[in-house]
Amino acid sequence: MAKIPQEVQELFNKVPTIVFATASKEDAQPNVCMVTMKKIIDDETIYLSDQFFKKTLANIKENSKAALSFWNDDGAYEIYGTMRYVNEGNEFEEQATWVNAAFEQMGVPIKAKGGVFIHVDAVYNSAGGPSAGTQIA
Repeated sequence: MAKIPQEVQELFNKVPTIVFATASKEDAQPNVCMVTMKKIIDDETIYLSDQFFKKTLANIKENSKAALSFWNDDGAYEIYGTMRYVNEGNEFEEQATWVNAAFEQMGVPIKAKGGVFIHVDAVYNSAGGPSAGTQIA
């Protein structure tokens, strides 16, 4: 597993929305969705909360590989990883407590129904310029 560099973690935490890409296994049909309920668990793990995954969840069940992309004026990165979906147990309950409290604070009647832990396999710089596409972790 790769470790998420500090500058990548800072940008991940700063941007409000990330792009989450998955693909089916049989025909490699890609799917992307935007995720706002996101959290870095540790230097090697990211958690994304599931409120509306449909095609995404089908892909997660078939193919454990994923990519994340996020950017702003400070930089742009892609993270590739291996997923594990949870919707019960202590791990899920801990994350659901955080997600549900955030939605409650926003006045939105939505609850977490599951989530995906992504164990980081690689991190790439995707900002324009000569280092675009360079693996950094």
